[in-house]
Amino acid sequence: ARSLSTLPSRFHAVKQLHAHQTTNYNQQRHHLFSTKTRRRRRGGTSPNSNRDLSPQQFLSIANDLLDKVESAVLKLKNNNEGLEIIRHPASSSGDASDADDSEFRQHLGQLEIKVPSIEGPYDGGTYMLTINADNNVALQCLSGNFTYVYNNTTGEWVGQEDGHSLLGILTRDWIRQCHGVPDF
Repeated sequence: ARSLSTLPSRFHAVKQLHAHQTTNYNQQRHHLFSTKTRRRRRGGTSPNSNRDLSPQQFLSIANDLLDKVESAVLKLKNNNEGLEIIRHPASSSGDASDADDSEFRQHLGQLEIKVPSIEGPYDGGTYMLTINADNNVALQCLSGNFTYVYNNTTGEWVGQEDGHSLLGILTRDWIRQCHGVPDF
């Protein structure tokens, strides 16, 4: 016959083992599902991603991005009545038509996409993809305003703050507001 005095110690040992396994599981689960960990692992969030590019190389790569987005959206114009696509050339501070216009900012090129209202939860609006003079690209879209840098290693434009993909967020917002999926 087993002594009842050994039961509490066995119970305590099993309870400790279960607590250790649960802690390990929760740490592994957090590691697998943590967006910060995943984004850091992808790399490219360093603001110095463009450091190795000359100004001419950066401008060429940024204009390629605008060309790519413009081309993909143009293919979907027939599916989206009222869609307007406007490509603005580089500007300088002397180009402002109204000196009081606080929204004017010098840029090296800009793509503006005006989306009409369609039935659904998201109203129309304007997407602005702007090449800035400080070697980054700004995107204004349904999800908000973001700044992107070019990752030399992956060849991808990534969010300066958290490493998300520019083309990924643009695609996500597009399919919420428009018809068709752009082939970036």
